[in-house]
Amino acid sequence: MTRETNESWPGFSSEESLQWARALLSHSPQALPASYKGLALADIKNGKPHAGPDWVRTAEQARAIDFTPVLYNSLFNSLQAIDPDSFLWHPQNRQISQRACVPGIPFETQLWKEWPQLVLTDGFSPGTAAELVLTFADLTYRS
Repeated sequence: MTRETNESWPGFSSEESLQWARALLSHSPQALPASYKGLALADIKNGKPHAGPDWVRTAEQARAIDFTPVLYNSLFNSLQAIDPDSFLWHPQNRQISQRACVPGIPFETQLWKEWPQLVLTDGFSPGTAAELVLTFADLTYRS
């Protein structure tokens, strides 16, 4: 691991940090300018694990509840097929938008903590597991 990688992604191997950087570039927890995402993509393509705003924190939190970069991508890809209007707790409803930025969607560990087990242990598809989590959240956290 390079010194820069250690500073940018403490506690992650070079390969793991690069995988997380790819996942978080696609599904960023913060709104980011397209130019920033372009620079991050160039770094990642060159094998440098770019650390965008909140990326390391998000990866640490996701990893703590058994997410891998592949599972993180799988969750967010499956959410694209689920209508946000059908679920109050759908992450799309918490999208962070800023002028001249690509919107971001925060990762909520409390919401998604059961999702990896539903997929990896219980055998649910990523989409079905996401719908189960969102249904439970809507029933549990009604206000």
